[in-house]
Amino acid sequence: MISQKKPLALCEICVRQISGDADNVTKCENSFECQLCFGIMDQAMIDEVGEKVQEELEKLPYDSNSFILALNLPVGQTLREILVSRLRPDFNGTLVQVPHKVRNVDGYLKKLGSVSFICNVQIFKEPSFKYSGKRPTLSSDLQLMITFEQTESDLTDLQFLQKEFPNDFRVGKRNRYNHQEAPSSCSKQQLQQVTGRINEHIANKYIFSSPTRKCSFSLSFERDPVYVAGRYCKYSRCLPQSPWSEDKDAPREPGNSVSEKVCDILKKHFGASDSKFVTSGREDIDVRMLGTGRPFVVELRNCRITAPVRGLNYLETLKSIEESINSQKDIKINSLTRVARDVAEKLSVGEEDKRKQYCAYCYSILPISDEQFSTARSKIPLTIVQKTPVRVMKRRALLDRERTIFSMDFLKLDDHHFEVRLETQAGTYIKEFVHGDFGRTRPSLAELLGVEHGEVDILELDVEKVDLEWPPKLKEGQAPIKFR
Repeated sequence: MISQKKPLALCEICVRQISGDADNVTKCENSFECQLCFGIMDQAMIDEVGEKVQEELEKLPYDSNSFILALNLPVGQTLREILVSRLRPDFNGTLVQVPHKVRNVDGYLKKLGSVSFICNVQIFKEPSFKYSGKRPTLSSDLQLMITFEQTESDLTDLQFLQKEFPNDFRVGKRNRYNHQEAPSSCSKQQLQQVTGRINEHIANKYIFSSPTRKCSFSLSFERDPVYVAGRYCKYSRCLPQSPWSEDKDAPREPGNSVSEKVCDILKKHFGASDSKFVTSGREDIDVRMLGTGRPFVVELRNCRITAPVRGLNYLETLKSIEESINSQKDIKINSLTRVARDVAEKLSVGEEDKRKQYCAYCYSILPISDEQFSTARSKIPLTIVQKTPVRVMKRRALLDRERTIFSMDFLKLDDHHFEVRLETQAGTYIKEFVHGDFGRTRPSLAELLGVEHGEVDILELDVEKVDLEWPPKLKEGQAPIKFR
């Protein structure tokens, strides 16, 4: 039996769960005073949440016909469900066989499934598309998360658990030493660890209390990311790969990087809230990226518009976006396509196993003979050791890195100027290989040519090829992937 000085105060829904024990249960005046569900199951609360969902979708619509519902319930509600079940293992109410969280989800699914969500989106120059009647489902790329908060009893709940399970709710040494504020609530993970050890004896010690105010709630929509892969060329020696400014306090000029020129247009087309630009390596701001370009993938997060890239539509859509990006100066992209997440993640795998080709325009203080060029060429292939360059020491760990030079060819322009074409292991610092970086790269091109450090320097550098099949090509006979 529930050994409480006062009977449990429950709402109309929760009373049905433990019917058959009227002496220990009373119906609370206000649903939010329910000592079990905090009023989350009240129809007025469900209606309020439904109206808020409708309002949010009207402000930021998604072109999806379905969604997954996820409820983030207060820890205190979960604790009380456990305690009541231990106190009354012989429940005989009408809802006994239905887990409490399932009842919560079911109540909100009925409401949200009946709400007509209508949104209009303009895609390119085509007429508006209309999506209505979003339906809850177990499989969708759109998730609606509803988070409920009721913090009034968080501290007393934590103190109760600390007393009964002191080893599981200790204040860490680091917190004490750093004088960090002690936690005021327990996490769901902590509660889950002790759930199996809460018995009737422990449950009888708990004093149930009613909240004095309604639960607060918040909504968030989250959509699976869309991944767009391709290659980019950069023709400017003043354009960084990612946003950068020499003056940290100066406001950044929008669109002044490769990533912004690519991502900003993609974000606009897909209504994405954010993006992540991932590449196979990076070139310095004063280095051009030529040839077929550098492989990249853009992760577009929480897109509101995905219809143009569902099924096989992405082939035509991305061609149009590619043309839009290429209308800008200084960069060009090619091979734009949509890829799955597992494919996108492969771009960063085995980075050091890749090869890259460069063309460096160099200057020598002293004249260099054809014999010196021949001698240097004869020592290739060659393994070099590079300490972290002086110019990047602020943002790179101090390490010795072994890298391989696979091929090297020279074109003498005059007694003091020459071009050198290199094929190297990815991750090789080419500028430092040429001039030696005060002896931090051994051997350097200067050493191979038999001149002193500092007597040979690099004037201009171009990346001519990144040896990677990207985006991955379809195998023979393989049909293009249809995205949902």
